This record gives sequence, C-alpha cells and structure tokens, in this order.
Amino acid sequence: MSGFTLKARAAAPLRLDLRGITPAALAALSAAEVERLEIGHGNALVPLAEFFAVEARSDDTMVLAGDLSRCDRIGWQMDGGTLIVDGAAGDYAGAGMRAGEIVVKGDAGALAACEMAGGTLRIAGSVGDFAASTLPGSMDGMRGGTLIVGGNAGARFGDRMRRGTALIFGDAGDFLASRMVAGTIALAGRAGAHAGYGMRRGSVVFAGQAPGASPTFVPAVAGAPVFWQLLARDLAQHGGPFATLASRGIDRQLGDVAAGGKGELILVR
Repeated sequence: MSGFTLKARAAAPLRLDLRGITPAALAALSAAEVERLEIGHGNALVPLAEFFAVEARSDDTMVLAGDLSRCDRIGWQMDGGTLIVDGAAGDYAGAGMRAGEIVVKGDAGALAACEMAGGTLRIAGSVGDFAASTLPGSMDGMRGGTLIVGGNAGARFGDRMRRGTALIFGDAGDFLASRMVAGTIALAGRAGAHAGYGMRRGSVVFAGQAPGASPTFVPAVAGAPVFWQLLARDLAQHGGPFATLASRGIDRQLGDVAAGGKGELILVR
C-alpha cells in the first residue's frame, strides 16, 4: 500500500464531489492512475488532475491539502486507512464511513458523519447543520463509530442518531439529539432550544451549561451510579472538560415522554 498527497491547485468554480477518493481505493494505484480518476464537478465528471496535484507518499496516509471548503463527500463510505484534511472540508465529510480515521484540521460543512457506522472522525473546527444525523430521505442517523468536534455544531446534531458516540467541545445549535434512537452525545458548551425533542432512547451528557427545562422531560427517580461511572470514564479519555466527569455528580431528566421516549438528558453538576 502507498499513500498520496492531493494538493488543490485552486478553489473550484463549482462544488467538487470526492466520493470514491479514499485511502483503500487509491492504495494499489500509481500517481498517474490517481490523476486520471474522475470526480464530480457540478453536473460533469472531470479528471482529478484538473483540480489536484498528486504526489506519492512514503506511508499509507492520504492527505488532502488546500482550500477544500467546496469539496463534498470527503471520506464517503470510507472503510479503512487514514485520511487527513489539511484545512476545511465541504458537506458530507465522513458520511457513511465504516472504518478507519479521518482528521479534518479546519471546519466541516453540513451533514458531516451522516449515517457513519464505524471508525473515527475528528474535526478540529466547527460543523454545520445535521451532523451525525440522517442522509436526506433516510430514517437512520449515525450508526456507530466516534465523532469528535473541537468547535461548535449547527442545528439538528444527532438527529435520528441510532448508535455510536459524538462529542462537541463547543456549543450546539437548536434541536440537539432530536428524534434520537440510541447512542451517546456529550456537549461541553451550551445547547440551543429544544434539546432532546422527540428523543426515544440514548444519552445526552451536558458537561457545561444545563439546557432550559423541557415540559416533556421528567426527573429520574432512581440513580444510575454504576452506569454513570462507566460512561464518564469512557468520555474522560477525550480530555478537556470531559476529563473530570467521573468525579462530578449528575441529575437525570427522562424523556421525551411526548414521544414515548426512554432517553435521558444527563446534567453534570
């Protein structure tokens, strides 16, 4: 196997679709063969070399460098290897990802980690709306793996999330964990309005400021000390405001009872 550095020559006049450009797909190819691969440009297909300079690497890592804010579907359905985005990424970053690791050193657009099923996606900056949620027209959101957002998240983060772990080190927009089915979301900053709307199961941990009280969530009567210690220790490995969770107390709100839900909002004291 061999890796490649794909350096953007200039910002594309139309959005680029990079589905299929993954470490595993390029591993057995030469640099010349990679240059001839077709990518979407608007409603046309063009050779990758039209927008990227291709250089072979001595390791197995794939690196995308330059202005990639108009490059969508980076790491689409990726099933192994390491992909590093040295800058911002467009929409659908890591969507459908099944294995491997993606590191985005800047911001990512909307729909990041949609229907992600495995692996790790690390975004140093912020993400747009509907991260860790469903692809348009689908019923299931993030299905596994780990999403780490170093900045803020837009609205509907974790919408219909079914499995996996997602952490936000900044703030989140409105409708955090809306219609959540299962999984874990941890938030270090503030949440927007209607957190947990339509939530059925799963856990949302508020390590920072607690959200406003919702009339469709009720206080938990029973404690969950063993579960909390296990969850807190799992989140603590990511450091920052999550490192001290195991030593802090919690209050639990159950719901969304309007949706017959059995989820929980965990408010850390």
